[in-house]
Amino acid sequence: MSRICSAEDEGGLRIIPGFADNQGRLEINYRGEWGTVCDKNFENVDAEVACKQLGYCSGIMHPPRIINNGNDVIWLNHVQCSGSESKLLNCSYNNDIEHCSHHDDVGIHCFLSCSAEDEGDLRINSGFAVNQGRLEIKYKGEWGTVCENDFENIDAKVACRQLGYCSGIMHPANIISNGNNAIWLRDVMCSGSESKLLNCTYNIETSYCSHHDDVGIHCFLSCSAEDEGELRISAGFAVNQGRLEINYKGEWGTVCDKNFENVDAEVACRQLGYCSGIMHPADIISNGNGAIWLNDVQCSGSESLLLNCSYNNDLSLCSHYKDVGVHCFLSCSAEDGDDLRIVDGFAVNQGRLEINYRGEWGTVCNKNFEDVDAEVACRQLGYCSGIMQPIDLITDGRDAIWLTEVKCSGSENKLLNCKFNTDTLQCSHYHDVGIHCFLSCSAKDQGSLRITDGFAENQGRLEVTYKGEWGTVCDRYFDDVDAEVACKQLGYCSGIMHPADLIRDGQGAIWLNEVKCSGSESKLLNCIYNKDTTRCSHYHDVGIHCFLNCSKEDEGVTPNEKVIHPTIGVAVVIIGVVVVLIGAVVTLLVCWFRRRSSQLRTGRPTAEPEHRSTPETERSFDELNNRSPPRNRRPFEEPDNRVAIVSDIDNDHYDRPNYEELTSSLFRSNSDYLEPIQGESTFSANPSHAYCELRNGSGNSSVVE
Repeated sequence: MSRICSAEDEGGLRIIPGFADNQGRLEINYRGEWGTVCDKNFENVDAEVACKQLGYCSGIMHPPRIINNGNDVIWLNHVQCSGSESKLLNCSYNNDIEHCSHHDDVGIHCFLSCSAEDEGDLRINSGFAVNQGRLEIKYKGEWGTVCENDFENIDAKVACRQLGYCSGIMHPANIISNGNNAIWLRDVMCSGSESKLLNCTYNIETSYCSHHDDVGIHCFLSCSAEDEGELRISAGFAVNQGRLEINYKGEWGTVCDKNFENVDAEVACRQLGYCSGIMHPADIISNGNGAIWLNDVQCSGSESLLLNCSYNNDLSLCSHYKDVGVHCFLSCSAEDGDDLRIVDGFAVNQGRLEINYRGEWGTVCNKNFEDVDAEVACRQLGYCSGIMQPIDLITDGRDAIWLTEVKCSGSENKLLNCKFNTDTLQCSHYHDVGIHCFLSCSAKDQGSLRITDGFAENQGRLEVTYKGEWGTVCDRYFDDVDAEVACKQLGYCSGIMHPADLIRDGQGAIWLNEVKCSGSESKLLNCIYNKDTTRCSHYHDVGIHCFLNCSKEDEGVTPNEKVIHPTIGVAVVIIGVVVVLIGAVVTLLVCWFRRRSSQLRTGRPTAEPEHRSTPETERSFDELNNRSPPRNRRPFEEPDNRVAIVSDIDNDHYDRPNYEELTSSLFRSNSDYLEPIQGESTFSANPSHAYCELRNGSGNSSVVE
């Protein structure tokens, strides 16, 4: 296959688009194949020849670092044009591309128009408002941006006047959104008298600029001095505190907090009609928007207007995160400048401490605030004394925070007579202090005890009256010996502690902590204890269970019935005895029925007592008797029409048995049946068993076991 060597389109050019059709990587058709151009010695004049060949009026070079890399062949190197050529291949060049790569591919930016009709027109794009944002200029028929290199406020003033405003300032690139397309101007330098930005000196060599460097401007809506420097407070907790804003150049904007201090806030508040004021730091102020007008404000304190103080308009290091705030005093009268009150507490005598200062109620920071300071405040409020409450027991306030680092000696009659600091910039309402004032300092019923919220009157939460007010006891270190002292004081004989998790939480004061009794005290307040309950809460309220009776007379007896309830051991013994008795009765009954059954089954006659042979059963009894200790046994005699009960135990006679019951159960056999002896029968017993003799109707006798 032969290579195409046609010269029909030899030297043809194209732009591989970048941001737009008229700018991007330059490619040339050479020897029938498209390839790139190496940027070595390639300049704007060469780009101009290439753009004119492509049908544009002119153009400039784009450096390789902002051009997408090509691929395939690299055709030309060392291109050098005079500017009069109609085609790029008419310029001098070579094909030595040994030191070229696609990282060196050149780009061009061709001008859409070379008409000067609207050349140099300006516009503001993508800002907070129509008068501030990114500056763009129309050049060579196309809108593009301006590089911030050497751009200053005087250049922004010329641009703003060209746009129809009275003046303006520069906005740095870091607060401006990035543009796209062309970057037209660089190193703009104006004297200030120019009517158009293109009348200033500038450079169109922007190869080292990027859209991260796009400059912005803020043009003034008005240059009238009629309301210049007017102030207002915006977006605060109240009309007298919030973000400080100033009307400057016909537009409202904020003030940067750099070097802004209380003396500057005082000047601003006086200008607003207040008697004085303090600064609010930026971190407690809501962010503004729009213009930021002033920076590095520094007042002496004697100025009547904030604009009379020294300041500058360099806002390059400012943002709305640094907007300053002020808190202006409603009144500077000392008529009610020291009133105190307690708010948001469990009762009227405890809660958040607030002071009326500069005509406005506000809180006190807890930094260095102690019990002695609370005592002074409580005395000022009409109580005899008081203590401080920790911040975690106090609800957060709002509005002003007036005092911090309060230090009282204890002899003062007002809190403002103590030492204090009004610099509360490091305080927040999370640090608002609280106090608990004593309702009474009388010792009349000091230390009285009571039990509340229990299952019974002798068990529940322990409370003590202290400084005229009932309160609870913290369970830290509280144990049974302390409960015993408390119960004795309450009139019981003794008692034990109930842990906090079994006790309902109290409310109001928590008076005592770390109670330690020896056991010999007559009152709980005679024990060692601590009044510092800052680490206690009502979750730690202690409870006690007092004993109703300590007498041993009815130990184990219920208070109401006085009935002895058997224990498990006693019950076991009783059950054992009952089982043994039942077993013995059952054994005797079994033996008796066996003997009767034997006599009924055999029906053997009973021989005369003195001549009869010893029955087998009787022999077994004799054997048992022989193995037993010898006893005095009564001889067996013929009964004489009576029932004789024989016993071998101490020759004692038993009572006569009931023969009607005994004989009623006898049964008749097949051939011969037994009949009870009419009026006669003999019952014989030995230690092992007993037997009885019965006679039938024929006079024969038989033994029934």
